[in-house]
Amino acid sequence: MTTRLKDQVAIVTGGASGIGRETCKLFVDEGATVMIADLVSEAAEGLAAELRAQGHEVAAMATDVTDMDAAQNLAEATVSRFGQIDILANIAGGSAGPVIKTKYSPFAESSKERWDEMIALNLYGTLNCTRAVVNHMIGRRSGRIVNIGSTAGTIGMQKAAEYSAAKGGVISFTKALAKELAQHGINVNSVSPGVIGTQRVRDATRDMLPTYLAGIPMGRLGEPEEVAKVVLFLASEDSSYITGENIVVAGGMTLGPAGY
Repeated sequence: MTTRLKDQVAIVTGGASGIGRETCKLFVDEGATVMIADLVSEAAEGLAAELRAQGHEVAAMATDVTDMDAAQNLAEATVSRFGQIDILANIAGGSAGPVIKTKYSPFAESSKERWDEMIALNLYGTLNCTRAVVNHMIGRRSGRIVNIGSTAGTIGMQKAAEYSAAKGGVISFTKALAKELAQHGINVNSVSPGVIGTQRVRDATRDMLPTYLAGIPMGRLGEPEEVAKVVLFLASEDSSYITGENIVVAGGMTLGPAGY
């Protein structure tokens, strides 16, 4: 075990499952103290208990990232308990799953409810949590913010135009914020996963998997830990001279089909 995040305090939103869960596990293994924030409080508390049993310093907090007040409460609770915030990993988001009420559809059949849901969770969630911690980081003249984009935000995704727009917004926000915060010693980057084999994705895209796989040169889905490892890299001093970048983790998906 290495200690790349020793004495660092991290907030991980969407931390109870999928990429967020793997990020929490990697962070604590590297010495970080982690606040697990998730809408599903039982899952967050369960992971926190599991990690504490392994000797790690962890807390959990039920958080709806679409609510600015909830995001502010999360930041304040983290500082109150652990004294500081060094890392914000904005993992919460997605286009399907148990907390998302609307479904994939062609844009011509989509509803404003779908637009609002995708933008609130994927874009406003990132804005809210970042706004909640940014002045604390500016005051400390130090910090790492890692956002989750998506290949949908770089090349578009059929039947998910509003999700693509929201994730494109996250990527542009990352670049703009990096320019603002570099002078304060804060690095801001994003990671854009392709099709990652979380249970949520497998359930939501079961009928579309053959189509997705045909467009991935590596011929397989990604694993949540493969994305989490890039989040860890961007949260650590290993990426000290990187800011405003969007790293794609997609098995070559953005290159086009194998054989072209």
